[in-house]
Parts: sequence; structure tokens; C-alpha cells
Amino acid sequence: MSRRDALVAALRLRARRCRRRGGILMYHCITEDTADPWAICVSPHAFDEQMTVLAHARAAVDLGDFAGDDAYTRTGARIAVTFDDGYLDNLTTALPILERHEIPATIFVIGNGVGRTREFWWDALQRALLTGPLPEALDFPFGFSPTGYTLDERPGDDEALTGWRADFDAAVTSRQKLFRALWDAIVVLEPTEQDDAVDHLLAWAGRPTSPPTPRRAVDAEQFAELAAHPLITIGSHTLDHPSLTDLPPTRQHAQILEGRRTIEELAGRPVTRFSYPYGRHDDTARAAVRDVGIDIACSSVPVPAITGDDRHALPRLQPTEMDGDRFTRRLREDYGLLTGTTR
Repeated sequence: MSRRDALVAALRLRARRCRRRGGILMYHCITEDTADPWAICVSPHAFDEQMTVLAHARAAVDLGDFAGDDAYTRTGARIAVTFDDGYLDNLTTALPILERHEIPATIFVIGNGVGRTREFWWDALQRALLTGPLPEALDFPFGFSPTGYTLDERPGDDEALTGWRADFDAAVTSRQKLFRALWDAIVVLEPTEQDDAVDHLLAWAGRPTSPPTPRRAVDAEQFAELAAHPLITIGSHTLDHPSLTDLPPTRQHAQILEGRRTIEELAGRPVTRFSYPYGRHDDTARAAVRDVGIDIACSSVPVPAITGDDRHALPRLQPTEMDGDRFTRRLREDYGLLTGTTR
């Protein structure tokens, strides 16, 4: 992000803090992982402390409240919890914590992710590139322009991977640059090509193709258990988790419509909530979401939600690995939320 972009973002966030506002939190995995370039993992202990903060402040509300005006206050006192993708640990680890604190949550599930027996491609890419030694040369014959890559690793590069955030930190080392280049190349491939690409990378890196992994998706039975729980509302996350802004309008509409239909069939009830994969959306995607009958949709723009926001592109804040005190400070000082409570 350039200095100008950072200044514009800071001014926009400051302006939002003066409006009636609320927070929508975006989680993915509730597990521990040392290599986590997108910071999508929050440990069970940290998640419990964060939910304790919401419970103590009596702040937790259902995401549906953000479709009207009930969730927006002068002190940012209302916060909703959401999860993306449909990982198994949402059921086995997160749900017992939500139950203990009586906190509702919306889980946005990938239609073709339910019952998936292998990792999502982004998890496989991380495992291939960010753990263990790698060969120096890579031939990557996928995408429109097959490419060769050469690694030039130096002493200390391994340490640079710890805590590295691919979304905020510059790619400095050879491996970081390779990770970003391959992620950008794979995200626009067709689903079957994505799996083929990461299988190629796992074989090149000498990693097992299908190891036990904590980042598993729910199967149909586990999905049904989530869908039946009184604290959980199921939403859609498209059929295959594509980058919608890289698809033509007809493909965008099909991914949104078929993803919703698949989740509705599995859940046995209407699905009226949606989140955009990777947070990417445009006018066409938002129009498709409205067209298929979605009431509320979420992006991943990291600002509090305010009155007047498009209810089909609500922003969300992504909590990372932090204890309850730091979580509270982040909500209050950075986003102007929970400013009327004490801890």
C-alpha cells in the first residue's frame, strides 16, 4: 500500500468512527499454525478470550441485525461473528466456545467444499512453500503463461517466514516472492486446475499430497450438525470459491446462484446470507447477489460497518491471534467499537 493509499484509508476509517457503527468479525480457522501468511488461524485459547470480551460487554448480535438499523450505535456496542469457508474446526472447536458464551455466528460455506477430502488449494500452497526445504528450480506449467522460477535463499530467510503477512508485509525473501507469485497465478485458475497446480507443487517440494491436516472442511453429516444448531446460521460462499472479479458476468451469477442452491439443499432451508471469496466483488457480483435473493452479503474491507453501507457489501474486521486485552484495545482504539464498555 502506498503512503497516499494508507493516508486515504486512515481518513476514511476516522470518518467512520464518528458515525453510528458496529463491527462484523471475520474468522476462518480456530486452530494453531506456525505458517499462516493470511492470518486466518486463531488459536482456541485466543478465540475463547475474544468471545469472553464480547460476552462481558453483551455485544454479540446476529449478523441479520446489520440488515436494518439495530446494530448501529454511537459507541459501536454491537458486534457480529462470522466464519468463512466451512472448516471442520468451526464445529469441533469454535462451536463449544460459542455455546459457552451464548454467542450466535454465521458460517459461510463453500458449496463444493462440503465433503471435500483434500485441502483447499490455498492451504496446500502454504504447506508446499512455507514449510521445509525446497529445490532451487521450479517449472510451473499452469495458467496462460507457463513459467520457470528460481529460488535464491539466503541465511535467515527461514526466520523471515515466521509472522510474515502476505496481505500487509512486503515480499522480501525469494520464498516470499515465490509464494505471492504462485498465489496470484493459481487464484484465477479453474477449480480442477487449482488442485492440479498444488499437487504439482507438493510433489516438487517433496511433501505428501494428502496428509492429515487440521484444516479440513466439514462433511455432509458435520454440516447438518452445524446447520441444525440454534446459534448457527448458514450462509453461502459460492460454489467453488472463485475470484469473482476475474469471471465474466454469467460465470459470476452461476457461482453465486449454484453455491446458494447447493447450501440450501444441504441445509434444508432458505439461505439468505453470503460472503464474497477473498473479499473480491464488483458491481456485477453485487447485482448477482441481489438477483438470487440474498438479503445480506459481506466483503472483507477492514473497517466498521456504518449506517448507509450497502447491505450487499458490508465490511468485516479480521481478528488475529491476540489475547482478550489486545483484542479489546484493537476494537476500541482502531475501530471505535465497544467505546462505552469497561473491561
